Amino acid sequence: MRDRYKLEVVLLVLCVDTATAAWATRPLRTGLGRATQVTVPHVLGPANVPRMNRVQDPSADLDFAAFCLWIHSNDPDIEGILTVVGEALAQDTDREARDDLAGLIEDGLGSEHARKLWRNLMETLFTPRQGTIVGDARLAGQEEGRQEGRVAGKAEQLLRLMERRGFSLTDEIRQRVITCADMPLLDLWFDRAIDATALDEIFAAPSSTDRVPAPAQSPEHASVPGRGPTDRTPSTD
Repeated sequence: MRDRYKLEVVLLVLCVDTATAAWATRPLRTGLGRATQVTVPHVLGPANVPRMNRVQDPSADLDFAAFCLWIHSNDPDIEGILTVVGEALAQDTDREARDDLAGLIEDGLGSEHARKLWRNLMETLFTPRQGTIVGDARLAGQEEGRQEGRVAGKAEQLLRLMERRGFSLTDEIRQRVITCADMPLLDLWFDRAIDATALDEIFAAPSSTDRVPAPAQSPEHASVPGRGPTDRTPSTD
């Protein structure tokens, strides 16, 4: 860089803890017997990077505030720092830039604890749009929660149906149903429970004649029986 572009070269070291920053400031000597090169890094760490204490501090330059936040991500009062930066970010009228920066901040935080604090803060202050790191993560979490709710509801329906049909349910059977996260399998057990005369018929392994129900579809998209991808005909291989 110096020889080709006549530019000064700086070794910049970023540290999130004070001890590492102090260690990194030591000169790096290269050479056998005597040093032929000495490099003195420029270190940025908690001791010489501003700590955001007021909303007015990060509001002036949100990009710089995000950088300062990363450097202080191991601070004992990380929740307070996140709150200050989050409140300043929520005031940004450029929604696209705000949401992108919110995602970058989460991606740069070093601990899962700090990330959870940041996600909770974002839910309180604003809703990031779909297509951003934070927004997509939240939508994925919401969809996962809805799916878990559907599975739990189907398991409860199956247990109730078997009880109404007079089957004696052991703790082992109840646990097997409650812990099953496979929605199509729960649907199969439910359909069998309607006509089964014994529990073994309900929980028997799916055979080549069984069709494990596919996820629920609207009537206009429902497959014709015996056709389409839901027809599980045994392979001849």
